Amino acid sequence: MNAITEKIFRCKKVLANKLIEYGFEQAEGGYVYVEKYPEADMTFTVIITSDGNVEAMATDNATGEPYTLFLAEGAAGEFVGKVRTAYESLLNGIASACYEREVFKSADAHKILEYVSRKYGSQPEYLWDKFPYNAVLRRKDNAKWFCVLLTVAKSKIGMAGEGTVEIIDVRMKPEEAERMVDGATYFKGYHMNKKHWVTIPLNCGTYINEIFKRIDDSYILAKK
Repeated sequence: MNAITEKIFRCKKVLANKLIEYGFEQAEGGYVYVEKYPEADMTFTVIITSDGNVEAMATDNATGEPYTLFLAEGAAGEFVGKVRTAYESLLNGIASACYEREVFKSADAHKILEYVSRKYGSQPEYLWDKFPYNAVLRRKDNAKWFCVLLTVAKSKIGMAGEGTVEIIDVRMKPEEAERMVDGATYFKGYHMNKKHWVTIPLNCGTYINEIFKRIDDSYILAKK
């Protein structure tokens, strides 16, 4: 992916059945969509591979060669701007029609989102463009947060090892939080008040029903 396609399709999951409806044709290894851009005598080709990778290119119809100047950071000019705008418009349309948001990957995260939607009618809110892997869940009556889902480096919360981990922050009574934090399955609240919040790494040993109970408790505490 180039920088434009990476930004547009970041945190999104393709819906294969929607691709055909949109006009993609199934091909070996994925799906292909072709659209003419007569204003610039260009042809845009979008390939979505079977593993979800998006490859999009512009071809100069006069020469048959790929046109890439509009992808260069800092490239300016009326013609370049028109091609870039048309390219982004096409990809945004495909993303809107054929993709759904999928920020979190772990089974626990999916179960949590389904649970809070079913029980409390709460949907994740992605409040920060700079942090697309962070979401909050609020009570509907007072708009207070009762859960925060994030993807962070393990070292940020004090876990051993490299790489990232999906976590949930929940409210907890201070005396219980002090008792529960063990540096293995419960940590002090990441980016939250460490007296009133705890962090639970997902898919790391805490049973999902226990997490549901912590969410329920957090929901009640958010009312106060």
